[in-house]
Amino acid sequence: MKGAGGSHEFLEHVSELRLRVRAPTLDGLLSEAGKALGELLLRGEHATAPGPPREVVVSSSDREALLVDWLNELLYLAETERWAPVHFEPIHVSDREVRARVRGVPIRETPSLVKAATHHRLRIEHENGDLQAEVILDV
Repeated sequence: MKGAGGSHEFLEHVSELRLRVRAPTLDGLLSEAGKALGELLLRGEHATAPGPPREVVVSSSDREALLVDWLNELLYLAETERWAPVHFEPIHVSDREVRARVRGVPIRETPSLVKAATHHRLRIEHENGDLQAEVILDV
């Protein structure tokens, strides 16, 4: 799926799903990864108008770990609050921290489809002027 300046796709594997994300900047990459996760959690349903924004802050040791921790924080919120993220407005992004306003939609049941984002075969690389990341989602 292509969005405003970014794209993502899912590549299936036994008990895992590989997410490939591309965007021009790190904040765009994190936003696109969040959008992909929200799309997956909504299981193809169209998102209604998102609710009020909430500030989500994640810190980590480097940008690869930041991507995993960001996705896992969004998964935690989805599981505990029956909420799927759909819109992202980065406030501050560095290689070690992301602070963003995230808007989401309520979901009927706990989205236990994805257990966690993992560090297995995790990579973020520059490619053709963009950042491209691959992260394995344990399903």
